[in-house]
Amino acid sequence: MIPLLVRYGLAVLLAVAVLGKARRFTAFRRSLAMPVAGALAILIVEALAAVLALSPAPHFLVGLVATGLGTAFTAVQTYQLAVGERSVCLCFGKAERVSWRTWARAALVLAAGLVLLLTQPLTVFDGL
Repeated sequence: MIPLLVRYGLAVLLAVAVLGKARRFTAFRRSLAMPVAGALAILIVEALAAVLALSPAPHFLVGLVATGLGTAFTAVQTYQLAVGERSVCLCFGKAERVSWRTWARAALVLAAGLVLLLTQPLTVFDGL
């Protein structure tokens, strides 16, 4: 039951993030100071992760993807907090400075991924 709740919660969180970024794509891209292709790649990866969370894929696979995304997001936010660089984050379509609140959302994706990884450890490989 817990893995399903985590998966659906993760899917909703990522879908809200994707919709927010897509709605204000130009502002999102500018906040990252990257080319369109880079910002679009982030959007696509998040959207695919949301779809994966709703698919019948094993918890382990969803957890692996969420852990990767969460690690990347949390690492960037941790670095910015550590060096005092509080750039604007448009992670959910709303401009806000990097803070412990934005860090917590990134860490939530990481935590969801870890929960899913730990609910199905290595059993994915039994049939190989």
